[in-house]
Amino acid sequence: MLKMKTLLTILISLTFGFDSYGQTPRQLTMLDSTEIEKKIQIKVQELKETLTKNEMTSDDLLVEFRVDTLKIEERERLKLDIDYSTNGMVTAALDANREYDELLNKYYKILMKSLNEEDKEILKKSQRNWIVFRDSELELNGVLMNDYYSGGGTIQRVIAAVRVLDLTRDRVIELYRYLSRKLE
Repeated sequence: MLKMKTLLTILISLTFGFDSYGQTPRQLTMLDSTEIEKKIQIKVQELKETLTKNEMTSDDLLVEFRVDTLKIEERERLKLDIDYSTNGMVTAALDANREYDELLNKYYKILMKSLNEEDKEILKKSQRNWIVFRDSELELNGVLMNDYYSGGGTIQRVIAAVRVLDLTRDRVIELYRYLSRKLE
């Protein structure tokens, strides 16, 4: 049993990118949230400076997208540094999913505005089809959490929450890529 627990701890550490050995997870406080936001602002400033200093891009949309996604990923990572319990992992993934869903709407609207009327209908159809795909994936995800298939355990909640996040994050990236390709 000890080997399985150690393996699981290493797997979670590698998956979420935090080093919490020897610490006890705890719920986030308002002070933690304030500190997390301060750290995110520092990271955002560093990213912007790096992109402009090295003249890596003059593409404002790319900078905006990188900042938008950095904020979500960094917030999730910093939350997990504090609360890496099962509930903390699930909450962090679902919070990140909610934020990515906001980005999905943002980049969908930007892409929609850039298309002519006829092509807007194609994007609408694509998005409706993606929603059907997402919902069927989430249904399958729920079925596979069943102890009969998964063997049970609280890790199933984490796996399910991360799958929800992956679906939304991937769609945001797809929409951004369509938009950036169109604007080239």
